[in-house]
Amino acid sequence: MKLQQLRILLAVAEHGSIHEAARALHISQPALSKAIAELERELGVTLMSRSVRGVSLTAYGVALVKRASVVEQELRHALEDIESIRGHAEAELNIGFTAVASSGPLPDAMAAFRQRFPNVALRGFELRPQQIQEGLREGRLDLGLISTNSGPGSASFQWEPLFSVGMKLAVRTGHPLRRARRLRPLLDADWLVLDPVDDAGSPLASLMRLHRLEMPRRVVQSASNLLGLQLATKTDLVSMWSDFVFFGTGGPLQLVRDALVPLPIQDELPDFRVFLVYRSVDLMTHVCAEFVREVRHCARQMGEPLATMRKSRSAS
Repeated sequence: MKLQQLRILLAVAEHGSIHEAARALHISQPALSKAIAELERELGVTLMSRSVRGVSLTAYGVALVKRASVVEQELRHALEDIESIRGHAEAELNIGFTAVASSGPLPDAMAAFRQRFPNVALRGFELRPQQIQEGLREGRLDLGLISTNSGPGSASFQWEPLFSVGMKLAVRTGHPLRRARRLRPLLDADWLVLDPVDDAGSPLASLMRLHRLEMPRRVVQSASNLLGLQLATKTDLVSMWSDFVFFGTGGPLQLVRDALVPLPIQDELPDFRVFLVYRSVDLMTHVCAEFVREVRHCARQMGEPLATMRKSRSAS
């Protein structure tokens, strides 16, 4: 099995066409078909089926493509490490994070990392926990920051506790329900969610499960934190945000003072733990390991001031 054969298979899987894959790889169609045929002969299975609509992977092909993509990503990582050792800082780092993990130390860590490694292509993707784990497994992501209130997930990865963050229910200033102290009377209100309504691990679903309540019937969903914040501050939607929104000193959810106010809810609200998730320390590239150091450093710096601000807000 040759690396070029795997790259050809990956190209066919991506484009769904022998013609398009050959053009993308700058090789002839007969040469591409020959490489696939040799790979199938070596493995003794059919990797793809051909029809007038193009080509599609068989179950054997799907299994091989899944592993082949990891092989290709690991080769990219190896080449990046070699270039780093040679003193060339050009590389790429792909980070997946959940909405709750998007504030806190992440923005500061990214800013500090960019100052040290300006030539690294740094890419961040806000995703659901399962999507982050899939990206790590398939090699599309180098690192994940996953928030959960149920502890570490798949044992296939390393789950390093980074920080904990509380949640707050909030409404706009002047909202008719701004003095609500119990959760149940809020169930008939209009709610805003930033996660899919069927995500059992989302903050709202976790809150309802904690108190054995049904999900609110009237829900507006926004996949954008920025749009969600505007809706929360300009409409009568009840929303749920992390402590960083109210006690943080920066980041994408920095508030206009008092535009959004926490409800004085006496019912328990879930805390979320944020984990650094990765496959193995040994498999981290040099730039990934450096970014992890920045995140750890920023998380330590963040911890004490955040606790102080929480106590100050509670006392007032």
